[in-house]
Amino acid sequence: MSPSIFDTRTAERDCSAIDAMRREIATEILYKSASSRERTVIADAFVDTTIDRLIEGRALGTLDPLSAWLRTVLDRPALSPGATIVGDTCIVLEAALARAGLLGSALGAELRAVGDMALERLRVETCTVPAASIDEVDARINDLVARLESADILTAEHSRAVGSWCARLGRRLGLSDSEVTLLTRCGLLHDIGKLKVPKEILNAPRALSTAEWKVIRAHATAGENLAKKEPLLRDTLPAIRSHHERFTGGGYPDDLRGEAIPFVARVVTVADCFNAMIGRRPYRPPLAPSVALLELRQNRGTQFDPDVVDAMEEVVLHAR
Repeated sequence: MSPSIFDTRTAERDCSAIDAMRREIATEILYKSASSRERTVIADAFVDTTIDRLIEGRALGTLDPLSAWLRTVLDRPALSPGATIVGDTCIVLEAALARAGLLGSALGAELRAVGDMALERLRVETCTVPAASIDEVDARINDLVARLESADILTAEHSRAVGSWCARLGRRLGLSDSEVTLLTRCGLLHDIGKLKVPKEILNAPRALSTAEWKVIRAHATAGENLAKKEPLLRDTLPAIRSHHERFTGGGYPDDLRGEAIPFVARVVTVADCFNAMIGRRPYRPPLAPSVALLELRQNRGTQFDPDVVDAMEEVVLHAR
């Protein structure tokens, strides 16, 4: 039986336990409950914050942080680009409340009322973000990620996780909502060029030859060329092309350095490397988050943008 979100036996600072809870909520509740039409990138970013607040509530033994956050964002229509997002959030809320045994409680009723209020407002107000435009962009992204999943499920899992890390990094860096959305999309698509990499190279459980490394490194430009075919995805091109550049130079494909590397690419680089270290790989077991953070710190200012590394450390250690 799954533990309650208020199970205080789990250490609050145990990053792996927090990440496991986030994955459990996101996959077992959101993705099994919501329809494919509802699973847009914007909705995922919105629901990601809801999940963070649920985790915070688990640590504190109260859902007050979630209630307060919902009331804040629902007073800002720009953060609510359609009933899809609020609908996804309500799915998470209802399932989490059920697991916590609070569906019939006063607190549960209060939170459901907040969700109902949001849905009612969306029925009578004109959304500030055209839902059709959002759906069109995200439909293209979902199609590409689905192709990636068909080709290699580990790469697709990694891409989705990087998108989620990018969303958290964007919020920690104080970016606007539209910038966080763009970062999320860049994270989802950063490895799309691996559609052009043979699976026997992509998942080789051994050291690669010089020729094979050349094929792997070509995925950055291959991904850019794939995304170029979709005019709606033009804003993601700098991150796709440049996410393997190094802050002091020596990266690929252009040997850029410092601020010459697009900011979105610098953020994706940190999210990409961190998740690659803690994720499944054919050639090694996952590293502990603490070990991955140490690796980021040791390469802070050389491989990685120092500010982004600092933000990643805060995101992981504070689980926000």
